[in-house]
Amino acid sequence: MQSATKILRNRIALFFDFDDTLGPSTTRVLFEHLDLDYDSFNKEVNDLHENHMWQYPLAKAEMLRQFSHRDQSPLTRQAMEEVGKQFPLFDGVADLPERLRQLVKKHDEHIELEFVLLTAGFKVIPQASRVGERFDQVYAGELIFDEQGRVLGAKRVISHIDKVHYVRQYQMGLSLGKPSDLENTFVDHDPDDYHLPMSQVIYVGDGSSDMSAFQAVEEGGGIAIAVDPDGETNSWLGYDRTTTQRRVHNLAKAQYGADDELYQSLALGIESKIKDIQLLRFGRGD
Repeated sequence: MQSATKILRNRIALFFDFDDTLGPSTTRVLFEHLDLDYDSFNKEVNDLHENHMWQYPLAKAEMLRQFSHRDQSPLTRQAMEEVGKQFPLFDGVADLPERLRQLVKKHDEHIELEFVLLTAGFKVIPQASRVGERFDQVYAGELIFDEQGRVLGAKRVISHIDKVHYVRQYQMGLSLGKPSDLENTFVDHDPDDYHLPMSQVIYVGDGSSDMSAFQAVEEGGGIAIAVDPDGETNSWLGYDRTTTQRRVHNLAKAQYGADDELYQSLALGIESKIKDIQLLRFGRGD
């Protein structure tokens, strides 16, 4: 019997943004916890970005450095890790990976569900959160600190368009543990060696930094789901930047309980990908 031409991979990859997707803004929560002036910080970051041509993640890292070095500043790595441990995740997020893995197992015990955190924010808080350790991979900006835990700067930043390259390199099976050679995305790679096809990727984000990733995943046959942290879908801030090419499968309020629309959207998306994989098995004669 002839084999179908499409590759068969018994895995589905779920990508999640963090800020305003799995929980509120990490920086705002950090500053409020430390009783620091978030509005002043944000104003300084935007001034560097808009008026002095800084890339936004680098502007943010620079202002974290400045705030961290002020006299008696509480802004340290240790404080960020402590905030991460008690970070107020959205409803249902803490046990979301376990619930969705059980869902997959119920339908097909041969399919693996991989969880990837991909955020333009900095890693310390998300990685220390209750859900951080439950992800298979965490890709985020990274800060460097001195011996006292004060911020010295950034050693890695992830821009909005960088997210596309991280998604593509992950699904291609390229190593992302090395320095960020994102141009490898454009090298000709054999699809037979891919970790999984883009059609088996589901991407979840709030929209502010995810538009390009939405488009790349949808164009590859995957599923993009937008999260509205405020639940006001008629006034979703991402809508004005959502061109026809960047439309998503669904937009739902940031609640992940079993009866919530967002969880149901994820479940339906995963179940549809399970059916696709099972159909490919027929094509392979399995």
